[in-house]
Amino acid sequence: MIKTNDSSNKEEKSVKETLFTRNYLLMILTNGFLFFGFQFYPSGLPPFLKSLGADDFILGLATALISVPAIVSRLIAGNLLDRFGRFKVLSCGLLLMTILAYFLGVFQTIFMILVIRTLHGIAWGVAATGSVTAVTDFIPRSRLGEGMGYFSLSCSLAMAIAPALALSLPFEWMFRLGTLFFAGAFIICLLVKYKNIEVNPHKKRTLIEKRSLMPSFIVLCSNASYGAIVTFVALFGQKHGVSHVGLFFAFFAAALMFSRPYIGKLADRIGCKAVIGPGIIALSLSLVLLSFSFNTVTFLICGVLYGLAQGAVMAATQTLAVLRAPSDRVGAANATYSSCFDLGLGLGALLFGFVAEFTGYGMMFLICGLSQVIPYVILKLDKK
Repeated sequence: MIKTNDSSNKEEKSVKETLFTRNYLLMILTNGFLFFGFQFYPSGLPPFLKSLGADDFILGLATALISVPAIVSRLIAGNLLDRFGRFKVLSCGLLLMTILAYFLGVFQTIFMILVIRTLHGIAWGVAATGSVTAVTDFIPRSRLGEGMGYFSLSCSLAMAIAPALALSLPFEWMFRLGTLFFAGAFIICLLVKYKNIEVNPHKKRTLIEKRSLMPSFIVLCSNASYGAIVTFVALFGQKHGVSHVGLFFAFFAAALMFSRPYIGKLADRIGCKAVIGPGIIALSLSLVLLSFSFNTVTFLICGVLYGLAQGAVMAATQTLAVLRAPSDRVGAANATYSSCFDLGLGLGALLFGFVAEFTGYGMMFLICGLSQVIPYVILKLDKK
């Protein structure tokens, strides 16, 4: 059970349905700074490693070394958040991110960067899971979809701006700004008035929240398709002579950012499952259409449709994963969901890359689209 530290029951009732509270806005800023710092490295670090003499295998290893530890640490962090509260776990994760980012700019050798990035993966899993769990405490359950939609905009803005900024900066400034953004997130998180968590110390706990598995599996499947998109859509477009393939991601990001708050609000009104179903269908149709797209216009239409569909699926599944969990298992629910989200991205790139080897990109995207029937059937079989 969750209760406030510093407000009376009367005051709590008066703001029960209020969304844009001080603590909620501070958590959006915390998350925004965290994601801005994190998004500097996926695009900015490979050219730096290349300048140190790293080959393509090392560049791929640098990505894998942060992804795998992050998935594991998310699950552990989820339970720590439920046992010890949001502040201790989130602040420790952000402080560790800041320290590691600083040393990333100091020890500029390939070996040390790989070691630090592995530790960064652990800290990232803790900080990111802590941030998304803490913010859910400040969102009224009747507006959870809408609240998480606005919260996610900080992630989307970071993904749209930070990679391009990192590539335009000297390497030295990339490391400095990454450290400053993490430090900023840590400082802002200290200003939040967190809610106390009452914990039963004798209650048996698991790393995975079973009640959240259905929506988590659905987002794993939808994000597997994104793994295929982000890895192969540029190569597919170039093969067919499509100009400005990069605009696909710009249109996708714009549609995703536009849809999340509105679709989250819709999920609050008509129910999450009523949104997830059409979202999966639209996701499947966008991938099938993409497999037959051989010009820029249809590519961009697919980008918009895919962004809207992903926005619907992500907004509704994340909300449902939290709503189904007991109040003392919200951290585990977010960890379960986020781990499936990350796992889907990696598995999708690996699995559909294997398929593409035998079928080509067009047929691979068609199979990817048709595979979305699996999460749709699971959704319909769910009776909760």
